[in-house]
Amino acid sequence: MRLLPCLAGFALAASCLAAQAADTLAAGAYARDPAQPIDRAYTAQIGKFTTDASFNTPLTDYLPASSSVPTPLQVLGHIAGAADWLPYSADVYRYFRALDSASPRVKVLTIGKTEEGREMIAVAIADQALLANLQANDARLAQLADPRTIGMDDAKADALVKQTTPVYYLTGSIHSTETGAPTALMELAYRLAVDDAPYIRSIRSHVITLITPIVEVDGRDRMVDLYNWHKANPGKDYPHLLYWGHYVAHDNNRDAMGMTLALTRNVADTFIGWHAQVLHDLHESVPFLYDNTVGDGPYNAWIDPILTGEWQQLGWDNVQKMTQLGLPGVFTHGDFDTWSPGYLMFIAAMHNGISRLYETFGNGGADTRKRILDPSEYERTWYRPNPPLPEVTWSQRDNNNYEQAGVLTALDYFAHNSQAFLKNFYLKAKRSIEKPTEAGPAAYVLPGDEKRSGTQAQLLRVLERQHVEISRASAPFSVILPAGADGKKQTRRFPAGSYVIRMDQPYSRIADALLDRQYWSPKDPQQHPYDDTGWSMGDLFDVQVVRVTAPDVLKTPMARLDKPVDVPAGLAGVDVANGKLPRIALMHTWFGTQTGGWWRMALDQLGLHYDYISTQDVARMGDLRARYDAILFAPIGGASLRRIVDGLPMWGNPMPWQTSALTPNLGHIDSTPDIRPGLGEAGLAKLKRFVHEGGLLVTAEDTAQFAIDAGLAPGVFTTRTTKLKVVGSVLQADVVDRDSPIAAGYADHLALYSSDGQSFTVSNLVTGDGGLPSARDAERPTGRGGPRDKDAPQGRPFAAPPALPDAKPWQALPLNEDQAYNNPWVIPQGQRPRVILRFADAKRLLISGLLDGGSEMAEHAAVVDARYGMGHVLLFAGNPIWRGETLGSYPLVLNALTHFDRLDTGR
Repeated sequence: MRLLPCLAGFALAASCLAAQAADTLAAGAYARDPAQPIDRAYTAQIGKFTTDASFNTPLTDYLPASSSVPTPLQVLGHIAGAADWLPYSADVYRYFRALDSASPRVKVLTIGKTEEGREMIAVAIADQALLANLQANDARLAQLADPRTIGMDDAKADALVKQTTPVYYLTGSIHSTETGAPTALMELAYRLAVDDAPYIRSIRSHVITLITPIVEVDGRDRMVDLYNWHKANPGKDYPHLLYWGHYVAHDNNRDAMGMTLALTRNVADTFIGWHAQVLHDLHESVPFLYDNTVGDGPYNAWIDPILTGEWQQLGWDNVQKMTQLGLPGVFTHGDFDTWSPGYLMFIAAMHNGISRLYETFGNGGADTRKRILDPSEYERTWYRPNPPLPEVTWSQRDNNNYEQAGVLTALDYFAHNSQAFLKNFYLKAKRSIEKPTEAGPAAYVLPGDEKRSGTQAQLLRVLERQHVEISRASAPFSVILPAGADGKKQTRRFPAGSYVIRMDQPYSRIADALLDRQYWSPKDPQQHPYDDTGWSMGDLFDVQVVRVTAPDVLKTPMARLDKPVDVPAGLAGVDVANGKLPRIALMHTWFGTQTGGWWRMALDQLGLHYDYISTQDVARMGDLRARYDAILFAPIGGASLRRIVDGLPMWGNPMPWQTSALTPNLGHIDSTPDIRPGLGEAGLAKLKRFVHEGGLLVTAEDTAQFAIDAGLAPGVFTTRTTKLKVVGSVLQADVVDRDSPIAAGYADHLALYSSDGQSFTVSNLVTGDGGLPSARDAERPTGRGGPRDKDAPQGRPFAAPPALPDAKPWQALPLNEDQAYNNPWVIPQGQRPRVILRFADAKRLLISGLLDGGSEMAEHAAVVDARYGMGHVLLFAGNPIWRGETLGSYPLVLNALTHFDRLDTGR
């Protein structure tokens, strides 16, 4: 063993001893090159910012020196993971471009722009010879990605595998409050480019590492602003990150189905365009590193079983290697169920790659903090045999150590098994092409005579963004469909021009997953799904999608589309009835802007003009009705009347969200000097006056409950349930009042998204129907056992009572004359709530997802038009505008807007 001369000082001595410990592993798998000098200044700071020696390993406790390639410290003045410092995206990009300029092993590429015009990049790192021959290597990868190009020949595939280098794609900071990945990836890139450790040389020569250091670039720059304000105002409370991307926050990692966000499309195009094998997304939450690749069940039903083996293989090897290195708190398996294909990493799983995700411990910034863990986080279980410490002083450098150690061990394992993973990549693509005969179905058909042609085009555009091949029939054709309820097979004829999504293509699995229907058993051991359980897009887009199992459909004369489907612009894209557009405002609170962001995005895409206002604006404004005809109040998520009115507690200091020299990226979407005040009692009174004077207020989920609790929807109540369980499911609804302009253009049924099974009951009384007799509640009293009309009181003839009303669950109970006489709680005839849609009966209620105890919401109201004064309050039990996946219910909102002054038509 060659001892290094250790210098004085704790940090330097600790780093020197760590380097000596690394040197003792000369025969180990991760030994560094003893002939390569280390950067002592940088290495000393690694030791300084690492809070405990057990939070580092020989992989990252030193930095190799280079005479030509700069370190983050040299370019940006800080090491990766330094305390009290977060770099902006421009700083991160400046460093990567410095690497590109200095090293032939690094290449930086622009992969697109964000909604706000910020650049997104990808950085390729490999041996110089590999980067020089990227085009030839990609041509081989393209053949493996589409086995049709080599005649589905396994021998040719094996020959290609031996000549080809795989691509491992790393992405960071999609969630902007999770701040560690950009710096960890900067230092990782330096190590991969400079370090001569044998295991890193092996990675460089066997893997092309591709890195997008910041996925949510808009949100990263806002998060750095917020952190800088926090550092400049010590001891003061500061706002949570209210806007991450231009539209949505945490939900940006739920867009891999709808492909509505620029960041999703840019990453998908990069992963698929590079024919990559792995998409590994770096997140931060639980201690200390959770590889949720393995996760809990159920697994997505449309993935290839080969992938489930790869998840286990990579995940458990990663945990074992990091545990061998002495890092506590590394585990795989947990409550992530790998069911929904909406996550960014799942782009890989649905395109024949491998999806991976790390959750490392983070502090939501670069502060070094004492953290006290919840007992559930440090208890020892079968999948967490070496749990985290119950209390810990944690730094951003600790986080960076874990992230890099995890990725380096993963890249090392992948490099040693690169040919096996390339063969699996080919096999998954081949098996996707063989789907019509080996697994089914054969195709999905979207009829050429679809009434909602604009919405159909939108669905086809989603499939195109998924790189799914779409064909169009050149002649009419017929298919045999599975037997119906009567046991007889049916034949369906489709016109020329019908769209055919063939399943004999490499990316058939994503099309199958999006167009099929999902079912999550209420008896599944995983009682708490991680996210939505149903997403069948044909239903949610309200267009016909026919699943065809008979392979003969593939013999239909058809041609593959060679250009994007033409989507009508504006409102026609979702087939809304024509009408006058009102003056619209979209109102938000200052404690939740994300769910409303999906609404804002939809309005922008539809080309609707609107003002974006906050509840504080409403409280300050004068006559709302003079400004607006309609106010949209999108769901917030768990909000109540009191919370909306009161806002945040007013103790402490003001918390600004506005543009300043210190925070140049805040305040552009909306701004306030203090996010704490809410709507206030004065604002609530103004909102009620707005509706009372003829305005339209559109609400959904918790904002619908707000309207009910505020007295804005007389006669409407939320249905009380005890045994119902719905988790992000697609439910069937029936049109009740087709004379209402809100239902214009709809047939008899519509699929609605429901997050938790909310529904409404209506009454002709402000106080509700409780206590009113009805046929459903009537019971025969004790008496004679014969016919009821023979059970007359003695001494007089039987007098038949009047029939009790027998209202349906979605209907208000009729009032008799006596109940209505001189009753101030009776809602006038023209002011009573109008049910537009109600949920289907229990047998037909579930379309896809999870439903248990559905009888408690079956047939109850789903969409209600309530009257308040001269105005209307439209209440949705579910969210009609959600993640770009519910275009079928968009027209309900748009019809209400375009007919805002004619909603009483047909009443």
